[in-house]
Amino acid sequence: MDKENLSGVELRYTVAEDAEPLKEWLLEPGVLKGFPMLDLPEVEDSIKHWIGFAKYRSSLTATLEGKPVGLATLCLMPYRKLAHQCLISIIVAGEVRGKGIGTTLLNNLIYLARDFFGIEVLYLEVYEQNPAISLYRRFGFKEIGNQKYFMKENGEYIGKIIMERVL
Repeated sequence: MDKENLSGVELRYTVAEDAEPLKEWLLEPGVLKGFPMLDLPEVEDSIKHWIGFAKYRSSLTATLEGKPVGLATLCLMPYRKLAHQCLISIIVAGEVRGKGIGTTLLNNLIYLARDFFGIEVLYLEVYEQNPAISLYRRFGFKEIGNQKYFMKENGEYIGKIIMERVL
């Protein structure tokens, strides 16, 4: 699929029914290497968390020809002292990765954060060797921390990079 074919990309607020495609994306081969979940019960628990933000309209779903192809969420903080900042989560379906969906989602998520929620600082956690790091850097996210031994799977450690952007 070429970028030219992505002219039909539309964004909408996330709805509960987006849980199913989110589950499919997370369970694609190799995807969990970049997330802390290990198995189906952990994936399902994580999905409840992501989709739970839909009730605040702080989550966006990208669709292509009516089919969900990506999801980005502002994980809003429940405490007033922390309400100026929030964690973001983003995932794009395998068949359209690298085609501009992540860029579209991130552009709109930043707008939503700043202009509708009054967020001043966005941060994210990304695992070493994740190709999305270049996308985050293009958007002005800076590395503010690194945990070399954050995750351990099959005896192998995977480091986590923490990045933030002041809006």
